[in-house]
Amino acid sequence: MAPLTSPLLAALVLMIAATFVGMLPVVKLIRVYEGHHELKQGSAGWIRTIAGWSMIVFWLMTTWFVATIIGDWGVSGDLQGAVDRSWLRLRIIIEIAAAIADSD
Repeated sequence: MAPLTSPLLAALVLMIAATFVGMLPVVKLIRVYEGHHELKQGSAGWIRTIAGWSMIVFWLMTTWFVATIIGDWGVSGDLQGAVDRSWLRLRIIIEIAAAIADSD
């Protein structure tokens, strides 16, 4: 039971941290949704509301990345091995993040 406790506790901490950090992207998502339905495309207000989608994507990618490490740790029981295996995923995420940042 003890080896499973650490990944479960880490998952709980991740969920709490992602919730607090994710409040800003959710507010941004709401503003974008409201702006999309209330303002005409091309207006300055509409353009201002869609800018910043990358923040939401970065938040989701970070949460997913940490969750994959915790999941790998929970399955294998080896935290160091899970971190070592996460390097390829991190490289892919960084390339995706760079492409998103360039387009925003």
